[in-house]
Amino acid sequence: MGEYLPVIEVILVIWAISDCLQRRQSRAWIFVVLVFPIVGALLYFAWTRNWFGRISWAMATGWSGGGDGTDVVGEGTPAELQNKGAALVRRGRHDEAVEVLEELLAREGPTVPSEARYDIAMAYKALGRYRDARDQLSLIVGDDAKFHAGQAFLELADCHYQMKDEEQALKLFEQLLRIIRFPEARYKYGILLDQVGRANEAAEQMKLLLHEMDSAPEFHRDNNRRYAKLAKEYLEKKKEQL
Repeated sequence: MGEYLPVIEVILVIWAISDCLQRRQSRAWIFVVLVFPIVGALLYFAWTRNWFGRISWAMATGWSGGGDGTDVVGEGTPAELQNKGAALVRRGRHDEAVEVLEELLAREGPTVPSEARYDIAMAYKALGRYRDARDQLSLIVGDDAKFHAGQAFLELADCHYQMKDEEQALKLFEQLLRIIRFPEARYKYGILLDQVGRANEAAEQMKLLLHEMDSAPEFHRDNNRRYAKLAKEYLEKKKEQL
């Protein structure tokens, strides 16, 4: 067994560092993994996959169930907690939603459905907890094909936007806009360009937003009328400054 230990150590270190970079976890984990290769890697996975939460919950309440993880002893099955949390998010009761969905995260760890992670991310955002929202959205955007582009990707970019992480926000907005047209993303991308001193590019984005809206279906124009108005106001303001 001892002869395979160096190989296991290298695999764990590479796996942990790659995972850390992909999920945009704290770079401090890379230092921990490099200094304490096997222990550090196991700690990293235990922390990011919430193994501690699952173990503590199982010790406190007991656990029994089939392979699908739905037959759980305790106050509500995972499916019931997920549905309850989603309903609370829809009703705008975000504090309660977070409490319910965090219990689900503690129970299920890495097996929590992407839809539940998205719901708790929206609750976190509504409460101004953008870092927590970013962490959940980073997981699903990276792992679930349904979320590689679309609203979840937009919400992830917006978290970086709200956190004043301009470089990452710009990168994510650019990546998203190469795939799909989102007036909200286009507008916020333009504002970010303006904030970093790229006013001409910002104006071009606002003009492009208005052009895309003109050729969009009526329901799309109705749903995004606010961003067309904001884009026009931006262009008029810049024109006055000239």
